[in-house]
Amino acid sequence: MSITKSHCLFFSSILSLVVFGTLVGCENSDLDVSSTWNDSSSSGNVGDADNSQDPATGNDATAGVGDQESFSSFNFCYGGFNGSSAVQSGVQISSLSFSRDGLSFSYTTDLSAWGLSYTDASGALACLFVQKSDGSWVGGKFDWISSSRTSRSFSGHVPGYNGWSLAGVPNPCNACFVIVSSDGRKRSNVLKGVWTR
Repeated sequence: MSITKSHCLFFSSILSLVVFGTLVGCENSDLDVSSTWNDSSSSGNVGDADNSQDPATGNDATAGVGDQESFSSFNFCYGGFNGSSAVQSGVQISSLSFSRDGLSFSYTTDLSAWGLSYTDASGALACLFVQKSDGSWVGGKFDWISSSRTSRSFSGHVPGYNGWSLAGVPNPCNACFVIVSSDGRKRSNVLKGVWTR
């Protein structure tokens, strides 16, 4: 049997694929398996993984994407609303800034992710949490909010509104802001800053 030009092309194609596969495999051999997708270090032990997931949704029950403080550490004790079982879903906020009597922020993904129109303030609540001297987080609802509202005043709300108190809260203090759906099921990510009153 004689080797034809088509046989040579076939074998050289296969050889090229083998060489390409080898080169790609070599490139991936430098992968650092002790880092995760967000470059957080881990010990590499399988048993070290945090498997705290909400069994109903499969989502992490304690933290969400972009959370600057653990949502599970918040005690909803003011504002007449308990959103402690809310799961992060859709709405993303950023650029938190505190003033003496209020806050401002930006929407990365606004409340339309929850089916609310731009000016609809009936389906979402602005929630504030402050860190007390003992390290605990207290707070809750202080106002209704819509996608058209990216700043909220504390005047008339904090302190005094529906049980709100700043007793035991240093000045300045660590403070967190999160938006929770009025049914208590969904929430935005948590932003953190320092509030000087």
